[in-house]
Amino acid sequence: MDEENKIIEGLYKAGQLNNICSHLLEFVTRHKEEIRAIALRTSRAPAAAGDVGVVDATKQLIQHRGSIHLPSEMADQIKEINNEIWYRGEHGDYNRSKIQEEWAMRYASMWRNFRIKEILFVCDQKSDEIHGILNGK
Repeated sequence: MDEENKIIEGLYKAGQLNNICSHLLEFVTRHKEEIRAIALRTSRAPAAAGDVGVVDATKQLIQHRGSIHLPSEMADQIKEINNEIWYRGEHGDYNRSKIQEEWAMRYASMWRNFRIKEILFVCDQKSDEIHGILNGK
């Protein structure tokens, strides 16, 4: 397991990904038909689209869309930017707009990639629930 996965696993075990868990299950509920269609399209035998098929289809849709709940993800990014503003302010840099732009250029892409990894990790942890939602249980 690589370092990022260890970090994500620790966050999950500490309950810090609980919002992602609830948003993920809401996302799956909202996009049932699309996920089912992806699972059927990508499985070799349509009848074999079981647990792994629907979880993989869910992951594909998430990677394609890049988000499961944009408002909460934007709020989390804003928190990170505000943390950077506070930190830099402690070191004498008070130019908020410059700090915001620099954060976006330096960290936004990495932040999004890490968030997607967190969501995909949660998909694996919640595979039983995903399967239940998609199979009407």
